[in-house]
Amino acid sequence: MKARRMLVLALTLSLLGTATVAASPLWGDYEGFSKAKVYINNVEKQFADGDAPAFLIKNNAMIPVRALADSLQSLVKWDNANSTINIYKPNVHMIIASEVDKDYSIKKPFGKVKKGDTLDFAVFAQVDSLNTSISSFKISIETPTGEQAVAPHEKTVGAQKDNFWYPWPFTVTFSKAGNYKVKFSVKLDDSSDYTVVAEKVIVSE
Repeated sequence: MKARRMLVLALTLSLLGTATVAASPLWGDYEGFSKAKVYINNVEKQFADGDAPAFLIKNNAMIPVRALADSLQSLVKWDNANSTINIYKPNVHMIIASEVDKDYSIKKPFGKVKKGDTLDFAVFAQVDSLNTSISSFKISIETPTGEQAVAPHEKTVGAQKDNFWYPWPFTVTFSKAGNYKVKFSVKLDDSSDYTVVAEKVIVSE
């Protein structure tokens, strides 16, 4: 587990995409190198206590792989025997609709609700480019304050599936105003935690 926490990936600033890095002596040092701050979509990334922070070596940003992958909703596999890191980014598209028929035709998609409404709807997930085996996936819905709006749905995956569609019905009371987060999470194996790989928002107002 220590090796997983300490995985570090060297990235030049131009490869960071939506992430930006700001370095300054004001942030202090790590192992003799200047610490860096990481912003993803203008939000500062917080690193867990005990993990390696972001820092600079020869103008390259060194960032913990797992922390960056989690922020970018990607999966990380560490091969200890071969000292190899594999990063997977499946394409996951979710549609929220009042009804999804057996032939996967979608009726009445929506993204906003009235506060106080109780609605029956389906979350339809389309997954492709899943280039690794997984143990299970989960669909969950969080309230604006972070609680589970309803019990999450978990599905065990018996064999590798790189491309599949999956609808599941929910009944939710939108008792609070704000953003309800619909999350699609993946567990690589039975010993790992779930990683969020896609997220949608239902606005309650």
